[in-house]
Amino acid sequence: MHLFVELLTLLFFLATVAHAVWWRGKSGAGLLGALLFRGFVRENVVILRQFLYGFGPLTLMLGKAPLIASIIWGYSLPRGGLGGDPDGESLEDRRPSAKLLALAALFMMALAGFYEPFLKLIDMARWQPGTRTTLDVPLDYLAGYLSLTVSFLLLWCGLMRRPPGVARTALLLLGLTFLALLHVVGLQSLKDLLKW
Repeated sequence: MHLFVELLTLLFFLATVAHAVWWRGKSGAGLLGALLFRGFVRENVVILRQFLYGFGPLTLMLGKAPLIASIIWGYSLPRGGLGGDPDGESLEDRRPSAKLLALAALFMMALAGFYEPFLKLIDMARWQPGTRTTLDVPLDYLAGYLSLTVSFLLLWCGLMRRPPGVARTALLLLGLTFLALLHVVGLQSLKDLLKW
């Protein structure tokens, strides 16, 4: 069962990559590459530090973390409005509007309401003991989906307004690494502080 879900998610991710490249060219490929890199760093920190959750036995791995955990953000975030602002302007042209940030964050929080109970049902994700939930969605995950979506959008849009080149790519990789680390440690700290 797990392998089927892993392969299906990989297929959806590859379809999303193909669509992003077809629709937006290099910018679309860059966006999905950035999301994959951030997912890779974030999920490997989760596993190596034993923060937030663990995973059931999975087959496809990227580093120490399951591939599905690294790519799910890359599949989900573009569906949450990352193609551009609701008024049609691309993300590279300006700062994201408050409307886009709010809609993308709400979409991702709603998606948590689907993902997390499903992952629990098939024993793919295993929350830390004592994790507080609402309707089988951990409270810290709602904060996590929201904060990671908004922070990624702000970082991506801020850096995409810089001239392309090695410096922008280096800043993006460093920024994504810092964002992933800060997100995992910050969310675990919030969870511990609030006893979630």
